[in-house]
Amino acid sequence: MGLSELSYQQGEIEPVKLIDEVSSTEYYIGESINGNSQSKPTWKIKRVWKVSTVWHFGFPNGEQGYNFIWDNRFEYSYHI
Repeated sequence: MGLSELSYQQGEIEPVKLIDEVSSTEYYIGESINGNSQSKPTWKIKRVWKVSTVWHFGFPNGEQGYNFIWDNRFEYSYHI
């Protein structure tokens, strides 16, 4: 699915999802249910990183809401 595409299933809009692979041990996963503008605060962002053999999952400021800007994902402080 392209960034500008939204698919409809049973009358509902599929969320837009992005994965940014920064390295083999660090990823950012984003999901927006309000469109695909990466510069608007409509994203839920999760950072996934590996330390030794353990994978960690964190969210900006520890919050899991759809109120973050995907373009600013590197500027947030992530908490488990």
